[in-house]
Amino acid sequence: MVSNIQKVAQTAYRLFSRICGNSDVLLSSQNVGLLTSMMNTIKDKDVNFDMSKISLESETPVSYIDIYEDPVMTMAIFIIRDGCKIPLHDHPGMYGFCKVIHGSARMKSFSDPQNFVGNPPENIASKIRPYLRQSIKPVVLEEESIFSSDDNCCVVTPNHGTYHELVAVNGPVAFLDILAPSYDHASGARICQYYEEIKGQNEEIKHLGKPLIWFTPISQPSDFWCDPEEYEGPSVVDALNEIVK
Repeated sequence: MVSNIQKVAQTAYRLFSRICGNSDVLLSSQNVGLLTSMMNTIKDKDVNFDMSKISLESETPVSYIDIYEDPVMTMAIFIIRDGCKIPLHDHPGMYGFCKVIHGSARMKSFSDPQNFVGNPPENIASKIRPYLRQSIKPVVLEEESIFSSDDNCCVVTPNHGTYHELVAVNGPVAFLDILAPSYDHASGARICQYYEEIKGQNEEIKHLGKPLIWFTPISQPSDFWCDPEEYEGPSVVDALNEIVK
């Protein structure tokens, strides 16, 4: 019998294998809706996740449970300890489906402003060293909300919510995450870049009715790292082997 998480994995793999390697091809809204509706049903029991088995006294801010990874997609569970966060980062040309299965998380997401051409105001550019000014990036805020295990999953697409951060709220939070295609640090095709908001943005510039916010790339923050935990749920590898034979 195929479990709920195996069904989600099989559906995701079928959809994403069609577009893997072709950044010009996007999933239809119908297919995004299909995978979203399946992710919405996932609970902690579907992946045999039990927060009481996780060492919450660890100094590690985030733990990572690897479920599946290949060039087509990555499936994992992230556990953010109380008072910690996954800092602001991007998903270049990627889809992301994030379903909280324990606790609550505050997610703040941003997108590239469509068809924007322009430079940052001088009061922003002057805060950045001259040789780094070309890396300043304008974004627009899409959403800032708290999501719990009772809520639907959050969806990131190549054109929406590309940049986001997640913060544990009132205790630890765990969420199931599907990313496609996977990050590709080896070839440099899809690298996870971290950002920070430039302080003192007093001059408001709007684009299509939304205020622009200016980011600058940074190195991975020193207070963020992940340690592994074991996956104890139904085998996604076995389920995917059935559809790729």
